Amino acid sequence: RSSDLYPELDFYAQDNWRVRPNLVLDLGVRWEAKLNPSSDGRPILVPNQPFVLGAAPTNSLKWAAGDLFKNDLKKVLPSVGFAWDPFKSGKTSIRGNYRIASDRIATQLFAASIYQNIPGNALGASNTTFGQGGGLFRNVAPVIAALVPSSTPEALRQPAAFGTGSINTIDPNLQFPQIHSWSLSFQREVARNTIVEVNYIGKHGVHLLGGYNANQVNINAKVAGQTESFLDAFNAIRANASYNSPLINLIMSGNAANNGGTARFRALNTTNITQGNVGAAAVVASQKTCVAADVTAGICTNAQLNQRLFDVNGFSSLLQPYSQFTGGLNVFDSSDVSKYHGLELVLRRRVNAGLTFQLAYTLSKSLDNRSWDPSLSTISTGSAQSASSTPFNNSNRNLNYAWSDFDRRHVFQGTYVYELPFGNGRKFAAGIPKALDLAIGGWQLSGTLLLTSGRPFTVYSGLTTFSNLVNSTADCSGCTRDMGSLIVESGRNFWFDATARAKFTSPAPGSIGNTGRNFFLEPRYFQTDASLSKKFRVTERINFDLRVDARNLTNSPSFAAPTAVLTSTIFGRINDSVNNAARRIQFSGKINF
Repeated sequence: RSSDLYPELDFYAQDNWRVRPNLVLDLGVRWEAKLNPSSDGRPILVPNQPFVLGAAPTNSLKWAAGDLFKNDLKKVLPSVGFAWDPFKSGKTSIRGNYRIASDRIATQLFAASIYQNIPGNALGASNTTFGQGGGLFRNVAPVIAALVPSSTPEALRQPAAFGTGSINTIDPNLQFPQIHSWSLSFQREVARNTIVEVNYIGKHGVHLLGGYNANQVNINAKVAGQTESFLDAFNAIRANASYNSPLINLIMSGNAANNGGTARFRALNTTNITQGNVGAAAVVASQKTCVAADVTAGICTNAQLNQRLFDVNGFSSLLQPYSQFTGGLNVFDSSDVSKYHGLELVLRRRVNAGLTFQLAYTLSKSLDNRSWDPSLSTISTGSAQSASSTPFNNSNRNLNYAWSDFDRRHVFQGTYVYELPFGNGRKFAAGIPKALDLAIGGWQLSGTLLLTSGRPFTVYSGLTTFSNLVNSTADCSGCTRDMGSLIVESGRNFWFDATARAKFTSPAPGSIGNTGRNFFLEPRYFQTDASLSKKFRVTERINFDLRVDARNLTNSPSFAAPTAVLTSTIFGRINDSVNNAARRIQFSGKINF
């Protein structure tokens, strides 16, 4: 039994100085000590060799006691601001602020993704036949004992030299996220109880939590003495059904002249070659072990059965540098960045004559190279929208720098509360009988309105033409960001019509696609909600609330992204991707006493 500790020390000082009657300065500073986590009762284990991008390849990583990352005692974070009434009238205010803030690393990252798979500290084992055979709980102990290996925790700290599994690690140079924020606002009372605001907000995030797979395949890998790269060989094999690649022969059989190597490669990658999945083909080659069919084909010997061909032939780290985890060596780091610029226009009215409201419009732009927080699960892969936050190319993470997943260029929001002017004490129908006043007087109408432009989304090719981790994006000729529109084809809603869909093609092997991350826009979002309510006084201490609430009053569907994988049979369809609910009207009553 152990407990995990996440120490953090924060100190803060702030003060306001009234420099002049109409000018106030606000100065503050934080000092935050970010300390590495520890565990009481079980050692923190980390790899004993460098394993981050650029480190020397190895097949002998061993987990030893150490710190997940270094303590950071240098987080000194200033804040400077001012408030100024230039006309000394109390009706105008100009405010500005600049500050640096830091963020925590989610503790769930360590608990869910790191501690549970540390070699030597944790061991997973399963037995499906026991339960299928009607296993009883009283007989489970012998089954568990049989699953536990005879090896010691110390020995298990060094995984086998080759494995197809994956593991999560922390970059030892991890830093805590840091956000630079600046703002400037102008506020003016333009009429009684009515205020106009103009705000500019800017943010720049650095050292943001991100991650990558250090075992992303290198499709451009070459072998000394060979002119072909792996990509060159793959393309040549794909273009010519009778071509025999010296490179593929060499890495598969150890002999550049042994055409059985190319033949076996073709047999293992029939679909990958047809579709251009060079990334997937590289993983197949990297993970290939010798089986009886390979002995028959003459690319290995009986003595090499069940051994990895790359290890036998001397190319252990050719395509993946860490052969112990060819399924993935995921490294969580702090190399991601973000930028945000926003202009806000606000019209606000305080309660006057029974009416209060706030209307706001925001014009903004948010950019980053990662919007998906990897601590929520792991490093996302494949063709999931979140996968576009995983580096397409570990060596060039700028390829992912684009509009944020949550970027909304235009946002209009409104809220209001209006006391209907009917009944005794109101503008209309004053002095009516009490019974009639109970029916029409004292009602209040309130609601909200939200209208936004669509969020960005990525169109994937559905192929691994560059990376084994994230699908490449689709090529598109003459495409624009806003070319989608809601149409109906054969009774189905589509976002891309037949003409638009025809513009998309699959990228060539070695390309990540020309549309890139988050190039296209979803449909806009619109929803308005409203409530009508009235309070009935029963006695001095008891009253009754009656209200009608309508969600999505206009019953307007707001669609999410369409099916955005080019190889899907329903590419471009959007009919089942609604992100708001149908109109719902609810009547309710409440007695207060």
